[in-house]
Amino acid sequence: MLKSSENMTDKQKKRFMEINHSNLRTARAWKMRENFIDIFQRQTPEEASVFFDAWYENVVKSNIVTMKKVAKTLKNHKQGIVNIIKYKITNARAEGFNGSIQKLMTIGHGYRNFNNLRIAILFFNGKLDLVSHS
Repeated sequence: MLKSSENMTDKQKKRFMEINHSNLRTARAWKMRENFIDIFQRQTPEEASVFFDAWYENVVKSNIVTMKKVAKTLKNHKQGIVNIIKYKITNARAEGFNGSIQKLMTIGHGYRNFNNLRIAILFFNGKLDLVSHS
């Protein structure tokens, strides 16, 4: 049960203020993240670029060091982010395929040679029709 601030010791008040401040920073960082995701609702690369620049300025003016670091990293990849709006393609399929290969490698506890791994990849991901049509 939560004590009222009048009944808290100085140590408890200090800890409460630390938690409260941390939660506020976390909420602000989450809001920045959610705002960034809105870039993918932009209709043109130009809109996306203007949106990104406004988002970036907002984040670097904040006092959340980790978000500033994220923003600077994303700025280095701004053109790639804007290209997603322009070309409407991602590497999601490749990432999904790589994930399925990694899963096979984990399940197989390693393969003795590459050919065995290749056969497993083709078998499970090749969408082979194993039913005879003769």
